[in-house]
Amino acid sequence: MLWRYMGGAVAARTGDEMSGPALLVTGLAVTGSPVAASWLLAGLTVSAAVGGPLLGVLLDRARRPGRLLACCLAGYAAGLLLVLSGLGRVPEAALVGVAVATGLLGPALTGGWTAQLPLVTAPGRLGRATALDAMTYNVAGLAGPAVVGALAAVGGATTAVLACVALLAAALPIAWA
Repeated sequence: MLWRYMGGAVAARTGDEMSGPALLVTGLAVTGSPVAASWLLAGLTVSAAVGGPLLGVLLDRARRPGRLLACCLAGYAAGLLLVLSGLGRVPEAALVGVAVATGLLGPALTGGWTAQLPLVTAPGRLGRATALDAMTYNVAGLAGPAVVGALAAVGGATTAVLACVALLAAALPIAWA
């Protein structure tokens, strides 16, 4: 069960770490405006400060926290797709609003997974599991932005956002279980 959890954590956290740079690069590529691209990134990231405590309380009180975590993954992925599909078609202010709403769910992709560790690990192995979990943050933090750069260079900026969504979707069934 722990290795399945770790796979989901790496996928979700890498998708999360990729999402900010991917929106920035895609926003710049589509709009040509560094200001609009920066606002998308800021909207996605600043709202996590508000979403973190709220999601923490909801996850702690949920009868099935994995289901709530899965809903957050789906919502985050859907928000990224909404921003992507609206770029160049919808007013930038509306897209920043979608990015802010999406970012509220971001803490579930990181700390929300860690909170599930006691549910998938025996008490005697929690120390080791926590160390492995901490490594997933490092893997995601280092690999995510680099993968965005490589994908944007090879397949175009929108490919990076789609890769974020694919990683989040891959983590969804693991969270739900």
